[in-house]
Amino acid sequence: MRTLLLPLVVVVIGTMVWAQSPSPGPAANAAQVFAYDAKAPLDFQEKAVEDVHGVKVHDISYASPKGGRVPAYLVVPPGKGPFAGLIFIHWGQADRTEFLSEAVMLAQAGAESLLIDAPYNRPGAPNVDTFTHPEVERDGYIQLVVDIRRGVDLLLSRPEVDGKRIGYVGHSLGATWGGPLAAADKRIKALVLMGGLPTLTNFSADNYISNFVHKTYTPEQVANYVKVISPINPENFVGQSAPAALFFQFAQHDRYITPQFAREYFEAAGQPKQQKLYFCSHEFNDPAALMDRDRFLQRQLQLKPVMAIILREMGMKLAPARVVGKTQ
Repeated sequence: MRTLLLPLVVVVIGTMVWAQSPSPGPAANAAQVFAYDAKAPLDFQEKAVEDVHGVKVHDISYASPKGGRVPAYLVVPPGKGPFAGLIFIHWGQADRTEFLSEAVMLAQAGAESLLIDAPYNRPGAPNVDTFTHPEVERDGYIQLVVDIRRGVDLLLSRPEVDGKRIGYVGHSLGATWGGPLAAADKRIKALVLMGGLPTLTNFSADNYISNFVHKTYTPEQVANYVKVISPINPENFVGQSAPAALFFQFAQHDRYITPQFAREYFEAAGQPKQQKLYFCSHEFNDPAALMDRDRFLQRQLQLKPVMAIILREMGMKLAPARVVGKTQ
C-alpha cells in the first residue's frame, strides 16, 4: 500500500473492517500457505561490515523465494560460538535498523541476529494503494513470512549458530506476522510479539485508522479487501504455535491495538504463552519492555545474563547485593 494508506494502516501494523469480519474457519495449514523452496540457493551477498564494540554488523542481502532480494543486517558476536540465532522484524513505520542497538547488546550475550526489511521497503515494491489492490497486500504479507523462514535457513547455514536455539522478535507488523510464522516454522523455539493484531479485517475499533477507511473507501472496496485478506488473518494460524514459547507484549496506551484485539490475539495463541502490559504507547519506549523481552530470550535461548549488558549500555550498573545479618 504505497499511497497515503500505507503509512496510516499497513505500515503501522496491518489493517483493522467496516463491519465485523467473518469468524475464522478451520485452521489453515500454515506450512502450505507460507511454503517455499528450501533447496533454492540463498545467494548470500555482503555489501559492507562495521565493528560496533567488538560486534560485527554486516550489511547483507539474500535471495527471496518470492522474487528480488532481502536487504538485511547480520549481527555477529565475537568468538566462535555456538551462538543462539535471532530474527528481528520491525514495525510498519520503521525498517531493518529498528532493533540494531538491541541486536548488538544481545550479541554480547551470545546471540547472532538477522534484521530484515519488509517487502514494501525494498526497491521495486508496487507503488499502488493496496487497499484497493488487496492481492498485492496479501502477497506482500506472505512474502514477508516466507522471507523470515528463508532467514532461518540463512542462520542455520552458519556453523557458529546453534539450530536448537532460534528465536524471533517482531514489533507491530512483525508481531502480527509472528503468529503465522510460529505455526509455519517449527524451528523457532521462542517468539516475542510486541503489539500485534489477530486480524487485519476488522475496522470496528474507534480510532483514526478506522475513521480514515470509512471516509476513503466504499463498502464495495472494503468487502473486496475483507474477502481477499481474511483467509490469511493471523488468528487463523496462531493457534498452531506450539511447541514454541510466545511472549506477548502490549501497550496500555496503544492507539492501534485495542484491549479487545490484544485479548483476542493472546487467547487465540497456542501454549506455552505469557503476556505483559506496559504503561506506554505503540512505540514501546518503556525500558521495562526491553528488559523483559531480553530476559525472556535469555531463558529460552540459554543466553548469557543480559541485565548487566543492558544497564552498561544505558550508562548504569547493577547495585552490589546487600548482605543482611550480623557481621563478625
